[in-house]
Amino acid sequence: MSDGNAPARRRYAFVDSMRGLAACAVMLYHYTGGDMRATLSEALSCEVVHILHGGWLGVQVFFVLSGFVIASTVGERAITFAGAARFALRRQVRLDPPYWFSLALSTLIPLFWRWRLHDHRPVPSLSRVAVHLVYLQEFLRVPEIQPIYWTLTIEVQFYLALVLALALLRPVRAHAAWAILASAAWSLHESMAWHFLHGWFIPHWYLFALGALAWWTRQRPAAFAAFLTLVAWCGVQGRLHDRPEPVAGALTAATLALASRGSGLERWLPWRPTVFLGTVSYGIYLLHPIVGGQVRWHVGRLVNARSPSGALVVTACAVAATVLCAWLLHVVIEKPAISLAARIRWHRD
Repeated sequence: MSDGNAPARRRYAFVDSMRGLAACAVMLYHYTGGDMRATLSEALSCEVVHILHGGWLGVQVFFVLSGFVIASTVGERAITFAGAARFALRRQVRLDPPYWFSLALSTLIPLFWRWRLHDHRPVPSLSRVAVHLVYLQEFLRVPEIQPIYWTLTIEVQFYLALVLALALLRPVRAHAAWAILASAAWSLHESMAWHFLHGWFIPHWYLFALGALAWWTRQRPAAFAAFLTLVAWCGVQGRLHDRPEPVAGALTAATLALASRGSGLERWLPWRPTVFLGTVSYGIYLLHPIVGGQVRWHVGRLVNARSPSGALVVTACAVAATVLCAWLLHVVIEKPAISLAARIRWHRD
């Protein structure tokens, strides 16, 4: 850990690999659905496509991983309200430029095809784009420009809620884990009963809290036992309500907790391909609805996408193009944004 002004965090191969696999799971969920599902089932078997179509649970894995990563970044620091504001600014400087680029693509591509083909495909209005820029589309019930953007509004709320809670709990920081445990149990109840306001993070908070607690309770025996009880309760509630989200969250959190108590964070899944996918995972997540849609349309005009072999070619091309574009986004936009964010310090000198 570096000094109090530099919120640096070690990169863990296991966390990066999990993030990369979760991003690919969401991508394949979208690429194997719709009119491609039946044809791909002929090429890959119904069982394989059914498993791939469960990739939407990668979102829940992302939420747990986010909590774990933010907790490891914050560590044991005492957060002031000014520090919380600078932390929030740091996160947005890191996350906004790639997101804004994907928003620009989502606006410019329909404009290009309207001009090029003289068709009437919908183009997002300036007001709709402006609302998306500040993550307010869910609150204002503005239709999402891309289907995955709703998760980003939730992530932003997670970060803000956590650092504000830590600032409020600063005088009793030793009890912060217990407060988060209690809030996670309440959030789980609200989620299972569907009691929440549209666009708010509350029904998903337990997932983020599970990740944060997996980090913070690993060296606190009493709190860790309570954390494991919460993990088990999430699994039970998921089974009782026939909801896979709590089960996926519980399994992810338990795996992270187990890895963090030994050397698993460094030694588990150290494979270069999965670590690479983790490095470009944000780009995969942001770009796959845009790039995949374009590639599937263009390649689908060259091969018979309604044949099993043609569907495989289209899907493989979409995956390859998405990963390539995600890498370019990481190099050109995301890495400079990360460097800029690193200059924002927790406390003023």
